[in-house]
Amino acid sequence: MERAGVKALSIPEGLALLDTALRTDHPVLVPARFTRTRTAGRAPVRRAGQAGGLAQRLAALDPAERHSMLSGLVRGHAATVLGFADGSAIDHRRQFQELGFDSLTAVEFRNQLNAATGLRLPATLIFDYPTAEAVADYLAGELAGGQASQAVVADVSVVDEPIAIVGMACRFPGGVSSPEGLWDLVAQARDAVSDFPSDRGWDVEGVYSPEPGAPGKSYTRHGAFLYDAAEFDPGFFGISPREALAMDPQQRLLLEASWE
Repeated sequence: MERAGVKALSIPEGLALLDTALRTDHPVLVPARFTRTRTAGRAPVRRAGQAGGLAQRLAALDPAERHSMLSGLVRGHAATVLGFADGSAIDHRRQFQELGFDSLTAVEFRNQLNAATGLRLPATLIFDYPTAEAVADYLAGELAGGQASQAVVADVSVVDEPIAIVGMACRFPGGVSSPEGLWDLVAQARDAVSDFPSDRGWDVEGVYSPEPGAPGKSYTRHGAFLYDAAEFDPGFFGISPREALAMDPQQRLLLEASWE
């Protein structure tokens, strides 16, 4: 938000502004503190339609010069989004997630490249092309009128089958990590209730109270839990550790089950 010119408010500032807002008769207020952004004074982004267009300028260059120009363009905008002074801080072969990109900065980066090239790039740009070098190669193909990659069209056969199950995956308490495991749990009538997990950062002993209804307490030490929920591998899915910590646990489970 600070890159956009909005500074964070401290707790005392926020409370003081709330008190001020409650004493006014205005129906809509925006308590915020604005600041001069890092992009102030920087030259405006040149769009592809200006100065003859980026594609025309690239066409006049040899392949090595085209690659150098696009690589500099990509690294420059990546540096802007991440707060670096210039593109020299961006390793063109290092993955964007390792450089500190997350979902929000990925969209901001895509938007800047859209403005600079005149293309309509996908929001998943850095996930489809995870390095500055890969993005530069993709832009070269798009600006040349070609496609960096071709969609694979599957051969769909018409069958007289209204519903076809092509894959199943699940996670359930009781150690169930597959449809076969769920069937075994039901067939053997096993109990899926177990002790509170010890790897969630919970105060298991402090939260327990034998008296039902005690505020902030639980009168049981047992429940139905997914014990392997904390074993999510963010690197496998191309997710940075910081973003993985902020993800909803159900989203992590959905990713695992969908991959299976």
